[in-house]
Amino acid sequence: MGIPELDLRDLTSQAVDNLVTQFSSTLDFYRELIQNSIDAGSATVDVWLEYIPGDSDQGTIAIHIDDSGEGMNEEIIDRQLTRLFASKKEGDLTKIGKFGIGFVSVFACKPAAVLIHTGRDGEHWEVCFGADRSFVKAKLDTPVDGTQVTVFLSGDRGRYGELVAQTRTTLKRWCAHSDVEVTLEDRSSLQEDAYEVINEPFTVDGLHLCEASFDGGTIVAAHSDAPTYGFYNKGLALAVSSDREQILGDGADRFERITFKVKSRYLEHTLSRDTVVRDANFRRVMAMVDALASGPLLTALVDQIATLSATPAWDLVDAERYLQLLRFLAAEPTSRLAEHAERPLLRTVDGGAISLEQVWSAARSDGLLYVSDQATEISAALAQQGTPVLFARRDQDDRFGDLASILVAYLAHRSSSTLLGRARSVFGFDHWGAFAKILKVPEATLLAVEEVRDAGAASELIADAAALLEATGAGYRRLIACRITGVHHDPPLFVVARTIQPLMSPPPPGGLGQGFRLIRPEAALNLDHPQVHALTLLRRDEPEMAAYFLAKDLLLAEDRELELDTKLIAAALPAIEERFSAAR
Repeated sequence: MGIPELDLRDLTSQAVDNLVTQFSSTLDFYRELIQNSIDAGSATVDVWLEYIPGDSDQGTIAIHIDDSGEGMNEEIIDRQLTRLFASKKEGDLTKIGKFGIGFVSVFACKPAAVLIHTGRDGEHWEVCFGADRSFVKAKLDTPVDGTQVTVFLSGDRGRYGELVAQTRTTLKRWCAHSDVEVTLEDRSSLQEDAYEVINEPFTVDGLHLCEASFDGGTIVAAHSDAPTYGFYNKGLALAVSSDREQILGDGADRFERITFKVKSRYLEHTLSRDTVVRDANFRRVMAMVDALASGPLLTALVDQIATLSATPAWDLVDAERYLQLLRFLAAEPTSRLAEHAERPLLRTVDGGAISLEQVWSAARSDGLLYVSDQATEISAALAQQGTPVLFARRDQDDRFGDLASILVAYLAHRSSSTLLGRARSVFGFDHWGAFAKILKVPEATLLAVEEVRDAGAASELIADAAALLEATGAGYRRLIACRITGVHHDPPLFVVARTIQPLMSPPPPGGLGQGFRLIRPEAALNLDHPQVHALTLLRRDEPEMAAYFLAKDLLLAEDRELELDTKLIAAALPAIEERFSAAR
């Protein structure tokens, strides 16, 4: 049983209603009609508006979209223009439209009428649509070159002015990079700027602008603190947004600080026109965007940071620019940063520059990294010792933002890629968490150290503990007695550094462990610490036990303590047994 004719008309009307209401703006028909003009091979598209006064304040607003494309003959009008979903664009990658619904968009603005003049193959036609979307078709005696669409709206002068401004905004949004010239003219204006070309260069705002061309398209990208992402086919916008997740989907975080535009004949928008189709073509294009971002764009960023960091004297502008560049660098994948690890990118407070690989070496040998926002006497003393103090702005909680992100990410990456690091990863070692603990402000961490060469019984105690540690394979290169001065609420039992220095720091609690150190550190034991006094007294009666307890206290890494404690006991036991045997 067939569908009644009345029901079919109702279904068709509902379908048109659904298509009309899908457009986010009532003026999106500009994009759709200009797209059709480009598909028709037009070299230019002229948009012009005029106001036709009426008998009262209300008049008629006429919006014209004229092209010089191949136009339409009667068959095309009957089979494609006036029939829904009849399109011959399927599979043709030179055409953007695919669903045959572009023309329907003109009804979103609720026009009083829509008039079309078109010609092809020696035929010239007029098609007039009413407000109810019914149409009449008639032959024209006057030749028509291409297709001319006129949308008639009711309104006063104020409404006309608004439409002119909104038309310009809409055309700039969707057609600024059109492959054909798009013009706009307000023919009811007396202003000199009533005519303009909408087209603009295909570029983006940002630092380190880079461009890449490929078969069927172009990419432009730059670093930006407020990025947007645009996708275009034949220069017409398919989707433009600053919402990374919404427009990019998986992998959106890669472009947190990168703005880009892509023009490709392989890209398509969704049926609802709200985003780009994420198909195989989209993924190929995004792979090329990533290649541009990870190649020339990142290289340009690294070059600028290296040049800036090498500048001897900085002013406030230089410091602010450096911090901005660090924001961009912090958003880069760590694996990509590793490719530039030998470049001296990071500024020190004394005006020098070091590489990420040098930072890795310092972290392994010292177990700490120093960061500050200004040069001080302490940072100068550290520089004399060969210990870098990196420059960054810190917040009230002594956090260092983007620099900390860069350092911790790289160090964790570097650590987890070593043989020992891979082994630790198997057992759940948190590389990121371990390195996050080692960034310190020098003034809040370092202590003044004065070596004591003859500490009497304490020196003998230290020598015994050092021997035990050596027997376990956890010894220091050098272990001395010292006195610690400086502001510190809880003076530590001992301090460590790659070499004994006038300024040294306490060992990091639960820190990296000697297994991560490039060079075994040196340590200085605080003679004024209560534990030293207690163990010195114990040594009078139990020297072996005193040495064992001190050696245990000197272990740096909590995660190795149980294993090493067993070794310490094994190393100390023979001397203890010998002492007890002699006593009997």
